[in-house]
Amino acid sequence: MPELPELTPIASQPLSVVLLTRNQAGHLEALLAAWVTYLNGLDREYELIVVDDGSTDGTSELAEKLAAGYRRVLVRRHERAQGEGAALRTALTLAQHPLLCYTLGDPHYVPADLGKLLRKRTDSSKPDLEIDHVHLLSASRGGQSVPWAWQALGVWWRLLNRVLFAYFPQPLPGWLGWKRHALSFLVRVLFGVRYHDVACPFRLLRREIFARIPLQSDGAFVHVEILAKANYLGMMMGEQVPLEPGRYPPLTTEMSREERRQLHTDACRVLRHPTFTAYGLAEER
Repeated sequence: MPELPELTPIASQPLSVVLLTRNQAGHLEALLAAWVTYLNGLDREYELIVVDDGSTDGTSELAEKLAAGYRRVLVRRHERAQGEGAALRTALTLAQHPLLCYTLGDPHYVPADLGKLLRKRTDSSKPDLEIDHVHLLSASRGGQSVPWAWQALGVWWRLLNRVLFAYFPQPLPGWLGWKRHALSFLVRVLFGVRYHDVACPFRLLRREIFARIPLQSDGAFVHVEILAKANYLGMMMGEQVPLEPGRYPPLTTEMSREERRQLHTDACRVLRHPTFTAYGLAEER
């Protein structure tokens, strides 16, 4: 196995946390309190950036009111809903610290999960599980039990690989639903990204990577875009870190027609005209 390139240690550096939020007025006060309490306990400089993406339930007004009581909370608002990618672009214009964590401003994604991405591992034989040794770490969902039919198919598939290629793939860590597994397979074919949950919106990254990865997606495809571009540029991507089963929003939720349209539009844009350069210096490849 080739040696990994040396990266500057960063796990203890100041941290920017981004919450991509829409219509969470009922949970926002408890959510911000939980994040601020957790971040205060890290004993490091941090900032908490809340981007409200066109909420219609008063989330933005409440966020600004609550932020007045917290020294390191920033709030920005989109007048109309633009999507998770657009909200993340807005956050990146504000973020100041070397480490960046982003997730949804949703009570299902809890601050303690950030601890799993920041935690130092005792097993030094797996440096790709620590942000000190990689450019990004991503969580994965999927705690539901894999349906028995897929389990049986997986056994045969692993045996076939063992016989033909002397390779024994690992079983699925959890069930995301066939549509999400189909998306992961498609992303593997198109972009070479070998992640179980390519669309999980909970990540820890070196902020500097966005100097090479301008975000073109407006919607949820941005989570795939980051992985695809990082992989293309040869950046180090750590193994996915599983979240606790059942905490995240139900994976059976269907996308709306508008969300599907935006996903398709963003995917086509990234595939046809990907850009790899600093903001304002667009360079197509």
